[in-house]
Amino acid sequence: MTELLEEISQQPAALAGLRKYYSSPGAIPAKALRRLVPHWPPTVVFTGMGSSLFAAYPAQAYLTAQGVRALVWETAELVHHHLKILRPDTLLVVVSQSGETAEVLRLLEKLPPKTRVLAVTNVEASPLVKKAALLLPMMAGGQVAVSTKSYTCSVAVLMYLAFAIAGTPPRSLTQQVLRAVEAGENILERHEVLIPPLVEFFDQPPYVSLMARGADLSTVFQGALMLKEVVRLAAEPTSAAQFRHGPIEIIKPSHRYILIARQGRTGKLLLKLARDISQLGGRVLLFSDFPAQDLTNVRVVPVEPLRLGLGTLVDSIYIQLLAHDVALRAGLVPGKFENAENVTREE
Repeated sequence: MTELLEEISQQPAALAGLRKYYSSPGAIPAKALRRLVPHWPPTVVFTGMGSSLFAAYPAQAYLTAQGVRALVWETAELVHHHLKILRPDTLLVVVSQSGETAEVLRLLEKLPPKTRVLAVTNVEASPLVKKAALLLPMMAGGQVAVSTKSYTCSVAVLMYLAFAIAGTPPRSLTQQVLRAVEAGENILERHEVLIPPLVEFFDQPPYVSLMARGADLSTVFQGALMLKEVVRLAAEPTSAAQFRHGPIEIIKPSHRYILIARQGRTGKLLLKLARDISQLGGRVLLFSDFPAQDLTNVRVVPVEPLRLGLGTLVDSIYIQLLAHDVALRAGLVPGKFENAENVTREE
């Protein structure tokens, strides 16, 4: 078993442990949370780089649906171009697996004096934790390959935080995380049955476009990063709506299109886009919890119905396994960095 596959396989157990911890009363202390800002509810700014950034989309979607202003901002852009957005009534949530990437360290140096930091990290002795007013441990365990466990754990922690900010009891969230754990275990147990047909359909395309809307944008951004890191593919994440504004012109049979079409406000629009791409000759890998679709040039992957925008906890495992097996077929060592490092120390 490769190191990457081992870490992919550890995700259900990591999520199960996280679920047990954060569903306990006081895991996110309400009084300490409210003391971070003078006015409640705050403006929430989630920031991170790479998978730490993408993990915030479901929490942002949940909070905005509750009427809480929430933004997702890349740390490098925030620190150099938008720092004045941070005010005393801003709750700054910094997400970083290591707690010491170059951008996070620069942000900690330049923070306005009254800005209070809430840290979500996997390393409790990191510079980020030393600067933070409140720590929410990521609980992903050791990670040596590209981000898998740290991504899924970040998604779950940030959702527990979103529930705490909104003042919503976490029972429904805990139930959905449990469903994700069970679905992930099932996918991993059936890896050798489920993934080879996807690898055959996917093949070795020169270009991949990943598309979704809403909270599922987390999956396409993380999935594109995974395909770049693991398979060295030109993978582009985009909003499915934006794809119709120009990118649709480059559809080719040699390209692959990964769409996430889950039931909800825009799910049917994504199904229609999958159909349109297939009719134009594109080959689509469609992750969907809709009833079975019979479409030409489309490989449908039925996925576990999950509410609260948590589909990424399951869909990402499929994409991780796909990337792993496509890399093996290409003669690559899955998850081994050649030009980058686990901790990015230069901007």
